[in-house]
Amino acid sequence: MVNQNIWRWIRPVLRPVLAVGVMLLFYLLRVFPIKNNKVIVCVSAGRRYDDNQKYIIEEFHKLCPDADIVWAKDPKYEYEVPEWMRTVRWYSLRWIYEHATAKIWTNNCSVPDYFVKRKGQMYIETWHGGLGIKKMARDCDGQVGDTFDKTLFLKNASDMADVYISNSDHLSKIYRRAFRYHGPIWKCGYPKNDMLVNGNPEDGARARKELGIPENHKILLYAPTWRERFTLEQRIDMQVYNLDLQRLKKLLTDKFGGEWTMLIRFHPNLRLYSKGYQETHPEVKDVTDYQDMQRLLMATDVMVSDYSSCIFDAALRRIPCFTFATDFEKYKYEERGVYYEMKELPFPYAKDNDEMEQNVKAFDMDDYLKKWDAFTIRMGLNETGHSAKDIAQKMADFLHGKKVTWQNDYPVTIPKEI
Repeated sequence: MVNQNIWRWIRPVLRPVLAVGVMLLFYLLRVFPIKNNKVIVCVSAGRRYDDNQKYIIEEFHKLCPDADIVWAKDPKYEYEVPEWMRTVRWYSLRWIYEHATAKIWTNNCSVPDYFVKRKGQMYIETWHGGLGIKKMARDCDGQVGDTFDKTLFLKNASDMADVYISNSDHLSKIYRRAFRYHGPIWKCGYPKNDMLVNGNPEDGARARKELGIPENHKILLYAPTWRERFTLEQRIDMQVYNLDLQRLKKLLTDKFGGEWTMLIRFHPNLRLYSKGYQETHPEVKDVTDYQDMQRLLMATDVMVSDYSSCIFDAALRRIPCFTFATDFEKYKYEERGVYYEMKELPFPYAKDNDEMEQNVKAFDMDDYLKKWDAFTIRMGLNETGHSAKDIAQKMADFLHGKKVTWQNDYPVTIPKEI
């Protein structure tokens, strides 16, 4: 706790020094020409091969098989990437060089503000949570984990972007206000959700096979999110994740019938703490390290989360989704803050296991789908099923020297409220 508090005071002093040094390095690296066939990709600080960038870059590779695709990777996380791309260590000098000489950058968490984009480069920002519950960026001002230098960070990073990719009016409004972004916003849908919209059953079957789940079993996926306070307090309160999955398994069998396999998938920040979970919960399969979340959702029959945006992805498949959050008031007022009250969402909400039992027993599919459809209309959701292909084509055109213009689907204003 003491160390974290000291770091919060030291960081604003050290960071400008680092930023100036990296900026100077970017200018020095201009002696190297931009490589017209190179694309640098970064997802969640190099932790995984997934999210929107995975689907964009796989479509892009089909269009430009000879392109030099570089994936930024944190060596602390073990995962494989396709053989047709190479990796670079995240947060290294080589990582900076690759950005300085790549024709296209694409990121799902904003590039560092001290990067310097050159004339002739393109930067595509997708972010990673479409209809998210958790507040983000400037909307978190004053909340847990807020930093002194955030305003500068967000402004500089967003100014470099050529386009922000959106899947809803809800997200587009957030880009304008929370990121202070004034450029094009293309509401073409989220590339990672193309799979869920198109609904090829082979994707779900593949996930089942890779995880060793019998074909005749139904799947419950519990995927809760992270709490910022865990970082500051240097401890994790596992009580916020105390969903009784054994009890829930019996409820699901009684309600929907069939045999059930119970899965839990922790946030990447909880990855190291999840290792002992299955030892104490042998009836639950830990799939935190399974790389393809969207393919996992294709295999899922019922979804439970707290404040993670993945619940909206799951709902695209029109499967039953429930929210379970024991600390909503604390999260709302002391943590990240939220864009919705839990009861505004179309998902039955429980604060404890007794309420979860009541919600499962009372669940009505027709009523649930009516609420979901009304919610998507209110949020201005737009998922096309071909977003990855559309973005990849723009990238290919740019690499081939064609002029690329981005459709702007949201007015250049900064809304005060959502």
